[in-house]
Amino acid sequence: MEVDAILPEAIKTVDKFYKKNPNGIVIIRGATATGKSRLSVLLAEHFPVEIISADSRQIFREMDIGTDKVSKEIRDRIPHHQIDIVNPDESYTAGQWKEAVQKQILDIQSRGKLPIIVGGTGLYIDTLYKNFSMPESAPNREIRDKLEAEEKAEPGILWKKLNTIDPEEAAKHHPNSVRYIIRALEIFETTGKTKTEWFFQKDVEQPILLMGLRREKEETNRRINARIKTMFTSGLLEEIQGLLDKGYKPELQSMQGIGYKEIIGYLKGEYDQEKSEELLKRNTHHLAKKQRTRFRRYIAEGKAAPKKNVEYVMYYLD
Repeated sequence: MEVDAILPEAIKTVDKFYKKNPNGIVIIRGATATGKSRLSVLLAEHFPVEIISADSRQIFREMDIGTDKVSKEIRDRIPHHQIDIVNPDESYTAGQWKEAVQKQILDIQSRGKLPIIVGGTGLYIDTLYKNFSMPESAPNREIRDKLEAEEKAEPGILWKKLNTIDPEEAAKHHPNSVRYIIRALEIFETTGKTKTEWFFQKDVEQPILLMGLRREKEETNRRINARIKTMFTSGLLEEIQGLLDKGYKPELQSMQGIGYKEIIGYLKGEYDQEKSEELLKRNTHHLAKKQRTRFRRYIAEGKAAPKKNVEYVMYYLD
């Protein structure tokens, strides 16, 4: 089933919510390749809308095909925010995203428009849905370089260090999830408080309509595979080679994202193009699985313990 099939019902739901909550926010969440962006664009044809991306990869400039950004033609027609805001060698935290988005929401509403937040990065969405208190800790390159060197010298040491400092946070990560572990240690070193101490929930400040899109695993993976085929024919290899030619290192956070690290291995001669496509499919399937698991918690919470000031709706597209 395509997203267009649920549009009439989605329009009714948004219309009812918006009339009741003119200061409300719509969040469209779901796993990759479920049709979130398509639904947001369709809704923008019926409501005065501006869209805010909740995708931690689409923040990077010059990384268009591998992050599956909506076309420039659509962005010219419908205002989009939180896309192309930092260079590939710059850092950007969930705290920075929340701070920027809170201002953008108020600005959009001041113009009489409805903010629609769209994306699959659960942490970004949670900063609003769970209204986390965020650490006042900007990225610190010196600390990150030091921690990366420690991990390189003794793999696994950072997880052990985090487990000593903040066992609750360490339990959420595999020892190989070095980027997330480094961020947790960085927060502790710069603020003196653990990530667990920082991340506590508060009541939602503005009404939220939490719209979920769900597809079964087989259909999601089929759509992912088709999208990856299109990425290759649209110039994914050339996009990544161009980034490398400009001096962006493979070790950068942006270049280690799905859609880039697999291709870099091919461009470095570590395996052939067919293998890079297989790896990209596999890793994207794994990402979708993690996203489905995370968003299932929202469904359960909406049934068992709905958050104050949040309305829940789920659309099954299979």
